Amino acid sequence: MNFMDAFSISKGDIVALVGAGGKTTTMFAIGQEAIKLGWKVILTTTTRIFAPAQNKLLRLITDTSTERLLSKIKNELASFPLVVAGTGLDRNNKLIGLEQELIAKLPGTGADLIVVEADGAARKPFKAPREGEPVTPDTTTLVVPIVGIDCLGKPLNQDYTHRPEIIASLAGINIGDLVTTNAVARVLLHSQGYGKTVPRDSRWHPYINKVESISDLSNAREIAALLRLNGARRVVIGAAQAADPVKEVLEF
Repeated sequence: MNFMDAFSISKGDIVALVGAGGKTTTMFAIGQEAIKLGWKVILTTTTRIFAPAQNKLLRLITDTSTERLLSKIKNELASFPLVVAGTGLDRNNKLIGLEQELIAKLPGTGADLIVVEADGAARKPFKAPREGEPVTPDTTTLVVPIVGIDCLGKPLNQDYTHRPEIIASLAGINIGDLVTTNAVARVLLHSQGYGKTVPRDSRWHPYINKVESISDLSNAREIAALLRLNGARRVVIGAAQAADPVKEVLEF
């Protein structure tokens, strides 16, 4: 199964990817799936991501002027199905993200779908947000919290997690403890974890990523069961880098 079906993505959606363990891969995979349907797609961020290389289907557009950027996006979408947009590039070739007010104007460019990477995780599989994170646009219609299943069984420290001290506080565990399914579920559900900055009318569907083995799948199902007990209506399980990135969709 693909992401479009798993998350019931429709034209007009603004999707915000938060958490850790595969946001950028998931964003570009959703973009590729959407353009195969003939959609016009904008990929962007409210933080910073590595800038992709342009190709025959993808255009990278930057401008510090809101009006110029919107005009450029509209013009490029007339000829290319996929646009990656930001306000500029930093010295590390990272794309500098957009403010929420600008993202709210993106539907006017003619895009069928907008996907936003709305969190940073320092390339770790699990994180908890600090104050001011994630930077989820108010206009978001679908929030996808992501966690990499490979965080399980690892010590809670900076080598394996991002902001471990916040994870410890939210999950009720100590620095150095092994990360468990219960700890992951608690952070995803916590009002100061990934239960915050979710627009009132948006869907909230977690994605448990990097599930490649029978053991991974069993652990992912255990996390999903814990999420279900606390109100999650849908949990998607899979591996974003696989040809079929979705293994299971659990609906409750």
